[in-house]
Amino acid sequence: MAEYGPQTGRDVAPAVVVVGRQFSVRNAVNFTVTRTASLFSAPNDRYKVMDINGDVVFKAKGFFFSFGCLLLDAAGIPLLTIEPKVFSWHQTWRVFRGESSSPNDLLFSVRKPQIFQWKDNFDVILATNAADQAVASPCAFKIISRCTKCTICIGESDEIIAQMHRKTAFFARDKLEVTVNPNVDYVFILSLIIVLEEIKESRRRSYAASARRRRRRAT
Repeated sequence: MAEYGPQTGRDVAPAVVVVGRQFSVRNAVNFTVTRTASLFSAPNDRYKVMDINGDVVFKAKGFFFSFGCLLLDAAGIPLLTIEPKVFSWHQTWRVFRGESSSPNDLLFSVRKPQIFQWKDNFDVILATNAADQAVASPCAFKIISRCTKCTICIGESDEIIAQMHRKTAFFARDKLEVTVNPNVDYVFILSLIIVLEEIKESRRRSYAASARRRRRRAT
């Protein structure tokens, strides 16, 4: 369940807690997220999250021959399970507490608001708001992704709670610079960023597989 607190000051986003209150602080926080391994290299770490000092504070391990990953803290304690929903027209991903995939531990889902859309926008549906299968479930948060930038807002409003900028360099992995507003659950935000990266990776592999099939048919 998301908790919304009062405004903490002028032009400051309201308090937002989804994963845990211990993951929100009174000041804005910055992280760098990098992909450290490919999709099928599990159980190696797939992502690492560093703070402004360059220390690894979170990491995500992939599953064997599967999309999705397990988000852990620096001590290796599982925090969230991130995985796609099978046979979903809305390209739905679900996030569960700990190492669970039980409906009782579902925290939220991320999905396209429309089956066919050109823009890379996603709705975040809290598990407490409505059944995961309900297409018309209320949108608690919205992700607006544009090439090298991503913005996360509350519901249908323009109230920004976090932003991500992609830093791309030749012959190097992308670095995702994430800024989380004060009093906002940063583990929740980081899980959304990882969901977006997993969606992009699944697309890349799908396109690559389609290209291979076309080449085989052409020969």
